[in-house]
Amino acid sequence: MITAGKLASARRFDAAALQGEVVHILLDLTYAGRVFRLARRELFVTSTATGTQYQYVGDLADEIEWEEVIDLFNASSDSVSVPVSFTLPVDVPALVQGGHDLLSATGELSLWIEGTSYESRRVLLRGRLSSPSYGYPDEPITASIESEFAEDRSVIPPLSHVITDETWPLAVDGALGRSYPLPFGSGPGGVHQSLAYLVDPTVGAEVLLVASGLCVAGDVRVVVPGSIATETVQHSVDALGQVVSIIDMTGTALVFTSDDTFGIIWNQGEGGMASREGASLSGAGDALEVFLGLSTVPVDFGRVAAAKPYLNQFKIAGCILEGVTPFEWVTSNLSPILPMSLVNGPDGLYPIPWRYTATAADAVAHINADIDPELQLDGVVQVDGGIRDIVNRFKLRYALRPTEGEMYKFVTLGGDDDASGAADSLYCRQSQARYGVRSEDAETSVVHDPATAALILSWWARARALPTRVVSYVVPHSWGWLERGNVALLTDSNLAFSGQLSLLESMTYREDGTLRLQFRLIDDVARAFRSA
Repeated sequence: MITAGKLASARRFDAAALQGEVVHILLDLTYAGRVFRLARRELFVTSTATGTQYQYVGDLADEIEWEEVIDLFNASSDSVSVPVSFTLPVDVPALVQGGHDLLSATGELSLWIEGTSYESRRVLLRGRLSSPSYGYPDEPITASIESEFAEDRSVIPPLSHVITDETWPLAVDGALGRSYPLPFGSGPGGVHQSLAYLVDPTVGAEVLLVASGLCVAGDVRVVVPGSIATETVQHSVDALGQVVSIIDMTGTALVFTSDDTFGIIWNQGEGGMASREGASLSGAGDALEVFLGLSTVPVDFGRVAAAKPYLNQFKIAGCILEGVTPFEWVTSNLSPILPMSLVNGPDGLYPIPWRYTATAADAVAHINADIDPELQLDGVVQVDGGIRDIVNRFKLRYALRPTEGEMYKFVTLGGDDDASGAADSLYCRQSQARYGVRSEDAETSVVHDPATAALILSWWARARALPTRVVSYVVPHSWGWLERGNVALLTDSNLAFSGQLSLLESMTYREDGTLRLQFRLIDDVARAFRSA
């Protein structure tokens, strides 16, 4: 199947559609109330939906190189920008003087296979013009099309979800000014805690505010100094009608005063926030979907859903106690602990998982330079980074206890010569033999599950204990069906590659009919060790 715009059922061209075909880059520019259709030469593209034939004039002044790239070890996500240069059949200086700001212009870059329909194009980028410049009417406009990666303007919990005299008139002084807690996840043995606030101190009928919004859990355990009891979570509203979760302490066996700090343990089988499916929000993939959905950043939910099963093996739990943007929370708390990169696509933000345990069976392509003369090495094999980037003994502190503000568990991973009792990693052992012991101490406030903590260190060791190499090849456009993050095999006897496992890291589209593919080599030390 080939791809189309937003209504397409696929977003890539398949290999059969590209084989032997000519691919063009199209620019649809909307400016001053008109749509200008531009290409490197005159083209006619027919819409099967409307029967309209669109004329693309050859007014793109320079060739366009479009690069899709992932940064495997970068927690943030940057906007995508592509330089363009073009002329328009209108008096641009006069339009700008008349109030038609070039910054208000929007553009869509797409790939189109010659002879196919308009709906069959593959959209690469949608965004606004950035840093435009212009001269006389017949001179080119130069600018960049920048992805519509807007700053997240949302805040969680919402700004109105704060304990005040207006929202909770009876709240004790120690609770005033606190944001409503936003708990998520659950865990056995009391390992997951959040806070609750006393918003009604009426003796014998006390009320605790447990969460902003609705909670999945029916029961939780409430902790006060010296005692603990299981209580029922109820759904209610504050004085402004905002939905909250509370605990009515009427009839409780707990003995407390208005000065007590209340801890909440979510180990009764369910947690706080719900996933999109309505279950307890504990899988990292589900959490990524929910929190990005709370943001104002454009999100490609189809691709998020596709990555969820892989990311859900990481179990998270925690509580947001202060206002933060959802995107900032994701990049600060999920991105550092998950083997993924957040990237921008034409339909918004989405994750690309790093399948660090991939094998040859996971490969979707075999790049064989020995038998295909159209495959050409581009540059040299580059070792990425230096020894300062190497880490081979890891310590991760986890399981935050909010009432105390500190982590009370940790897990370590190193080589078998590690006297500290760290778990053994062949990758760390090999690294220590080459570079000596290089340690790092990290922490996460959203993990309470020991298996997840160990899983995080496992992929950190694969990513950072040994240097990685990158290599690039120039290939025909017929390889354009590949996607960033795909696993591939490389064979090149001149580089001693024979089915070398690799991860496609970037793709650069060129108008000369070629692609530049950059691969990061995946060296499986364990497999090589067993073979030896």
